[in-house]
Amino acid sequence: MMTIASYMNLPYDLSGSLSKNRFRNEMLWGLKKILELYRTNKDFTVVFDYKCDVEVHLSDRFEFYQLKTQNDFGTYTINNLIKKNKSGDSVLGKVYILKYNENGDEQDEILVAVVSNAPLNDGIKVHTNCESVLLLDIDEEAIKKVKESITKELIKQQDVKLTNTFFLRTSMDLINPEKTLIGELALFFEDIFNTEVNKINSLYRVLYSEISSKASYELELITYDEILNKKGINRVGLTRILNKYIDNTDNAINKTRDYIDNYYKDNFKIRFELKKALNQVLIHLSTNKSMRMLEQKIADYITYNIGALPDTDSEIVELIYNTFLDNKPIEMNNGELKILVLITLKRYEEGLYEKSVS
Repeated sequence: MMTIASYMNLPYDLSGSLSKNRFRNEMLWGLKKILELYRTNKDFTVVFDYKCDVEVHLSDRFEFYQLKTQNDFGTYTINNLIKKNKSGDSVLGKVYILKYNENGDEQDEILVAVVSNAPLNDGIKVHTNCESVLLLDIDEEAIKKVKESITKELIKQQDVKLTNTFFLRTSMDLINPEKTLIGELALFFEDIFNTEVNKINSLYRVLYSEISSKASYELELITYDEILNKKGINRVGLTRILNKYIDNTDNAINKTRDYIDNYYKDNFKIRFELKKALNQVLIHLSTNKSMRMLEQKIADYITYNIGALPDTDSEIVELIYNTFLDNKPIEMNNGELKILVLITLKRYEEGLYEKSVS
């Protein structure tokens, strides 16, 4: 098993500065990996641009990932994997060297992978129907070719084993990944916290900025803890960021539900209809541009008329409801408009629109 001491002795990625697009892709695929790891409930740290593009540090193992984007619609061949660049490094060899400890012993438990947006072509079969391909499961002649080439490249006496060595075809669009990832981030937030994320674009930008700062850190790091702190994002850090986007949202939605329960406690029919409307509004707010624009207009209305609003919530809701009744989207019924007004009022109370009006 590779120890922390063994990790510290691994070679650094000395390839120099990355192109802007590749650097972005590295970070965004790393974010996708972070979301995947978060769902496992295990502690983790994802390290960026240190020993390789993306590293996963777990309590019992290390995983190393090298990204290679393909801009055409072709396949990723065995030659693409093992062809050496001007420095004498191949894509696979560059990450495979990380399987060896300081004594030169190959560590079977360490996972290494090349990640691409193109399917692997082993010369006999194009692996289009699977996201993960274990290199020991491809064509035998291709396996032989890979082993011979990587063994020679790394100057090893014994053939490399290719144990726990994968080719991963990512479903993420590595050419224009932002839209795909924002959608995945929204679904992730709903799955984990059972509520919609507030300001999804803002959350995305914060995470992107955090990862960018980690990946760009280039000062000397002496200890393992320094590496994790300066170059990595862990479960605790991600939770801290996510909580900033859930606390106020939960309070606003919970206050909306409480209002419905209390104000209409003696009228089951209205409670039922408004709760059904609440569910519909929450479903459509993240995807319906017209509804989001209306929410912002309601928030702006509250800001501009804050001094002239009635005293009670019910009076405020009725006033704003009647003000915007003729401007609601055609697909929105009256009950949903009333709920949107109430949600916006509660979110305003939580301070979520403090910067909505310049």
